[in-house]
Amino acid sequence: MKKILVAVDGSEKSKKALGKAREIGELSNSDITVITVINTFGSPYITDPEIKVKLSKENVEYGENILKDATQVLEGYSGAVHTMLRDGDIGGEIMEEAEEGDYDLVVMGSRGLGAFSRTFLGSVSNRVVNHINKSILIVK
Repeated sequence: MKKILVAVDGSEKSKKALGKAREIGELSNSDITVITVINTFGSPYITDPEIKVKLSKENVEYGENILKDATQVLEGYSGAVHTMLRDGDIGGEIMEEAEEGDYDLVVMGSRGLGAFSRTFLGSVSNRVVNHINKSILIVK
């Protein structure tokens, strides 16, 4: 195993997934790529362009902070660590990166954050598990 993709959203479950990916990566001498996905377009119900721009900037900052925290968790890791901020459909972006990046393992938490807990790694993990041809580890 040479490449591990870890999907994070800043939740405790995704931090556990990051820790498990580190553990596996240390044993297998793998590179780790951490991905988080945001949606800069916001809600289709928000029509004010100024509000959309503000929300877009806030989403980017939020995603960057998630990746910064993930990098701190992986500080001192023996292999290479890469971070990736993608914009769009969460499940779709994770699946696309998993396939295009030729990863050996995809690691995700079992649930996500707050109001998104049922959507991020409930429906997202289910979607990823059922639609990519990669080994996947769901961490509880």
